[in-house]
Amino acid sequence: MKGAAILTLAAIFSKILSALYRVPFQNIVGDTGFYIYQQVYPLYGILLALCTYAFPVMISKMVVDKKEHSSEKEVLRVLQLSFLYLTFVGIVIFLFLRLGANSIAGWMGDPLLAPLIGLMAYPFLLMPILSTSKGWFQANYNMVPSAFSQTGEQLIRVIVILGLSILLMTLESSLYDVGKGAVLGSLAGAVTGVGILLFFLKKQDINWRSLGSFTIRREDWSVIRQLTITGTAIGMGSMLLVLYQLMDSLNVYSMLVAGGIEEGAAKSLKGVYDRGQPLLQMGVVVATSLSLAIVPIIASAHENKKLEIVRQQARLAVKVGLLFGAAAAAGLMNIIDPLNHMLFQDSQGSLVLAVLSASVLFASVILTISAVLQGVGDYHLAAWSIVFSLVIKYGLNGLLIPSYGTMGASISTVAALVFVTAAVVWRLRRKVGYLLSRLFYMRLALGLLAMTLTVQTLLHLPVPFPDSRLTAVIMCLLGVTAGAWVFFKVSWRKGLFTQDEVKQIPLGRKLERLFGRLP
Repeated sequence: MKGAAILTLAAIFSKILSALYRVPFQNIVGDTGFYIYQQVYPLYGILLALCTYAFPVMISKMVVDKKEHSSEKEVLRVLQLSFLYLTFVGIVIFLFLRLGANSIAGWMGDPLLAPLIGLMAYPFLLMPILSTSKGWFQANYNMVPSAFSQTGEQLIRVIVILGLSILLMTLESSLYDVGKGAVLGSLAGAVTGVGILLFFLKKQDINWRSLGSFTIRREDWSVIRQLTITGTAIGMGSMLLVLYQLMDSLNVYSMLVAGGIEEGAAKSLKGVYDRGQPLLQMGVVVATSLSLAIVPIIASAHENKKLEIVRQQARLAVKVGLLFGAAAAAGLMNIIDPLNHMLFQDSQGSLVLAVLSASVLFASVILTISAVLQGVGDYHLAAWSIVFSLVIKYGLNGLLIPSYGTMGASISTVAALVFVTAAVVWRLRRKVGYLLSRLFYMRLALGLLAMTLTVQTLLHLPVPFPDSRLTAVIMCLLGVTAGAWVFFKVSWRKGLFTQDEVKQIPLGRKLERLFGRLP
């Protein structure tokens, strides 16, 4: 459990850092420069999800299963086969991005993005070593190498991206060259992650010579199938928001231009819309960090066939995910104007970002329920619903953006997430039965209403220098503090959780000390 906690903390730190660095990056390069980077970032985000959550988890599971029933040679063969297969997959993706860069950039409507897409192909060549080594360490219950690799990768990536951006902007380079520098930062981060893993691998006593020459066997296809289908299904939840960003990269800018907006203005508008991505990421990380901590208990109870514990813990995980997801979404919507000004220097696009903020609620519920379903061995429905929602997202972009601009893109994101939420809630109810009462929703709504009234009252008070960024900082901090306090005071005192549930929630006792014992 200690190792799992280390890996969880590393994941949370990496996600927070991955969201936060984009704020100074936008301040350095402006909205158009931010648009350029955000057009290609989803490709790296997908790689990160595959190499952190999808393939390592599946490889770890297969290695553990083999250890229980087979010889050391067969265990190493799983690792060898996984490495070779992922090498093939990495080369295919690399060639697709390198050779198809011009076509992909053309699809996006911006041919100048082709060199950046071509550069973003190189980290995929590192996918096999990143995935198999993490999977091996995790199968041996050694989470430290994966945690160090993940943290080091993000730190170096952020340092190089921000450093090169400042340097290139000082040298008055083109924004597309600055974008190339940011992509190089991602490559530097991936190389760092590999270097850290290799350092730990050198200390492992692995007898590779026992494998002999490699020959494909019929049963090997089972490993390939599990990696491809189940591994990808496991990673779909962690790729949810980045896949939606990819859909936006493919047609938001081109649809804006097709709707008659001048190219420079369209790039700036897309950059303003992209301000929402780090906000969503931060909101979802905060909202799900506690709910996902409950999932290992569900997996253990399911394995031991303790169905009542599975039901109780699933209910608790959904409660926590919904509570914090709703609070984060409503909080963002309420303070979006001063928050936008505080972080990004002005309040352009605040209404668009307010609508997009609703995504935090649905994404938090989806990620929580998807993890619960995985805990009870159900991997595929959530993944397939996410895949189908990408079609909805892309199609609604095409329908709504010509009439409503980037507001249409925000609406399409929320609509697609509502579809996935409905699908996973239906599946969970089929698996574990009825979850939450109407009274819970009423009490939650009361807390959200109290928070909204408090924050809006604060924001409408007369203040000196209302257009100042410093004023935005002060109002934002006041709004967050007062809103969060009122929400939890009202919701908590209304008895959203039982005393037994409070004991099981991470930080539950601290919340009880802050807001009082439950009635």
